[in-house]
Amino acid sequence: MTTPNEIEYERELIRRGRQKTIKELEEKERQEYYSQTTSGRWTMQQHFMPFAESLEEITRGAFEGIIKRTNISRCCRVIDALIDYLNPNGTFHISAITIKVIVDSYAHNKRMLPTVDMAARIGNAIESEIAFQYLQRQNDDELAALTRKHARREHSSLKYRVRATKHTARKKAKEKGIELLEPWSQELRNRVGLYLLEAFSIYGSLEKKNFKEGKKLKGYVFTDEFIGQIEFNERLLLERSVYNYPLIDIPKDWEVLDGPGKLNKTGGYYLEQIRQRKPLLRNAISNSEYGQKTVDMLNTLQHTAWRIDKRILDIASAMNDKRWSAGSFKVCAFDRPAKGGAPEEVLNDPNRLKQWKHERAKAHEAYTNETYRNMRTRLALSMAREYEHKTFFISYSCDWRGRFYAQQSWLHYASTDFERSLLKFRDGCKLDDDSLYWCKAELGAAYLGSSGSFAERIQWTTDNQELIRQIAESPLATVGQWEAAKDPWSFLQLCLEWNDVVIQKTEKFWKVPIGCDATCSAVQLLSAIRRDPVGMKHTNLIEQPTDTTKPEDAYRVTLIKAQEIAKEEGKQHLLQYLDQRKIGKQLMKAVYGGTFFGIRNGIDEVLKENATTVENKVLNDLTRTLIQAFRTAFPAAFEALDYLTDLAKAAHENGSDSLIWTTPTGDRIECVKHAIDTITIHTGYLGKVSHGNFNTEQPDKEKQVNAFAPSFVHSLDACVLKEAFSDWKYPLVTIHDCVKVLPKDMDRVYDRLRDAFVSITSGDLLAELADQFEVSDEQLNRLPQLSGDLSAVHKSRYFFN
Repeated sequence: MTTPNEIEYERELIRRGRQKTIKELEEKERQEYYSQTTSGRWTMQQHFMPFAESLEEITRGAFEGIIKRTNISRCCRVIDALIDYLNPNGTFHISAITIKVIVDSYAHNKRMLPTVDMAARIGNAIESEIAFQYLQRQNDDELAALTRKHARREHSSLKYRVRATKHTARKKAKEKGIELLEPWSQELRNRVGLYLLEAFSIYGSLEKKNFKEGKKLKGYVFTDEFIGQIEFNERLLLERSVYNYPLIDIPKDWEVLDGPGKLNKTGGYYLEQIRQRKPLLRNAISNSEYGQKTVDMLNTLQHTAWRIDKRILDIASAMNDKRWSAGSFKVCAFDRPAKGGAPEEVLNDPNRLKQWKHERAKAHEAYTNETYRNMRTRLALSMAREYEHKTFFISYSCDWRGRFYAQQSWLHYASTDFERSLLKFRDGCKLDDDSLYWCKAELGAAYLGSSGSFAERIQWTTDNQELIRQIAESPLATVGQWEAAKDPWSFLQLCLEWNDVVIQKTEKFWKVPIGCDATCSAVQLLSAIRRDPVGMKHTNLIEQPTDTTKPEDAYRVTLIKAQEIAKEEGKQHLLQYLDQRKIGKQLMKAVYGGTFFGIRNGIDEVLKENATTVENKVLNDLTRTLIQAFRTAFPAAFEALDYLTDLAKAAHENGSDSLIWTTPTGDRIECVKHAIDTITIHTGYLGKVSHGNFNTEQPDKEKQVNAFAPSFVHSLDACVLKEAFSDWKYPLVTIHDCVKVLPKDMDRVYDRLRDAFVSITSGDLLAELADQFEVSDEQLNRLPQLSGDLSAVHKSRYFFN
């Protein structure tokens, strides 16, 4: 039910959102960076392509004598040469820079654009871009990389970046004996700028006028149409400006409606003006439709009440003040460097002063980069403080595959380990022997990871009671100990809760969520669908007789297979890398449609985390070996993926423009992708400008085929949760294929998950899907099921782990 408090609170969120947007617009206007605002970017996208086409027509007309304005006639050959130099998209390149400069000047010159001033600005921007592109084309990788680094340095002003790039390039080019371009004369800058200014006037967004302010001045004014377009964009932006904060009352229940989920705006927030922008289906392109179980599951998740864990908030606040980082809690380790303050002996020595300024600039840059990089931690702390004394709720919607996502940006569980530790259920439970079992297992898993048996996890908790007590009583003094845990902040929160409820007994109710996660979810589902005994074994879809039996580990199985392949192929140099489980986890991207380079980059990041640098050739060999090992270890699962890809192609051959199927829980899912013709211009100093021609009449069947197999699997893991929990009446949170509840409910969770998994994967889903796509057995031979026993899932301890 709703209360006036929630309605008023949502109105306050709208007011605060609009105030923030207005403040950001005013700040960018003051800095003359209006093109960096959302409304500025919209304006640029609306004019970028049409002005480029107009500029090309104007230049061609000047050559042919059709356009006879003096400066345009004189300068058309220069502009044509610049366009040619910046090809293959020279006209678009110059269009992007011109519009950026003009839009940036909008706020300070709404009444008038002084001709000379604006011509000089545009001319300077074009000259800087030509100089930058020239340096990129000198066949010197070091010089090119250096100029890119300085020109695109984050968090620096345009003026500083241009100056720093020119200075650095001049110095490096001199070292290498590379000639630089001669600076343009002021007359050339002004003529180029004036040409583009007049072209924008012919295009129809500027009008030339004379102004009298003391002396007679010449200038341009924006047309009413152009100003109206910017003001419309600002109004649209303000209408969409609302803080996506948690609700302080139970969200409005979703209702089942006929038709696409993107038209269902019945649930979530209470104010209709917010709900209009937050439909049940987050994707505006797909026409997926959702049934009763999906709606019931959304409402179940929304009914869970949350509180901030003040213990974690206080510890994190103290660590923030001390500038201590731990795990995913990141803070800048040093204070902002003071401005100025050079010692007198340094001021009197030009060489020492130069070195001092260089070091101080580096320190400021390091501080700025670290501060921006760790912004999420500061925002999470700020949000937690705002809700420190409130009960709050999270509203949910679905993606086109049927997976669940929070509508809020903060204080939800699909986040970092630190941010999750800030949350606890409002309603807890008392602990009995069964609940204690699950609490011990969760503590052990948070420290050790989930690769050990339940017995090992429980034994770890039993053996480390003193450590748990010490951490709970002195968390700041024991950071080094709890930071060593697999999930440090979750472990810390569990230590605090265990100490309060079990050791000290100062609290009666346990409120920290505990849970389980599907074992290698995609391979698990595909193995079950195929009834593949090998895949089912390695993803824990078989009986484990006792708590001392360790769970199977699909990633370890793959690494062992990769070691065998490396030895067989004489690639012993790879063996040193094939013992890291995190590397094996990167291979899940292969199941979810990831590219070779996506997997390769993920492996590279894991190695760098361990301070290991690998040559590209070795990294490529390592990636190929691991992918081969994954396919060899789970051949039936990859046969299913290949079959799904072939099935999508066959459906297209039969005339389907999109791929539509009905899930076991009654949702109608549509996989649809459309052709987008995109032109992207990477300017040297002014960032990236993109324009996409989104053609909703032209399906991109290749993208649909690539997306279909992983999306089908994702729709199934969502079905398992819907089948298990759509009528759940207790605190619950899910993250894709992970479930968190109170410890008293864990036995019930496992029981429901086993039943739901068997229910969803029973029958021959691949054959049924082919029938839905009307693909005959003659077109594509059905993939046979193997000898695995699906009923063994009912006896599995670790299929969710």
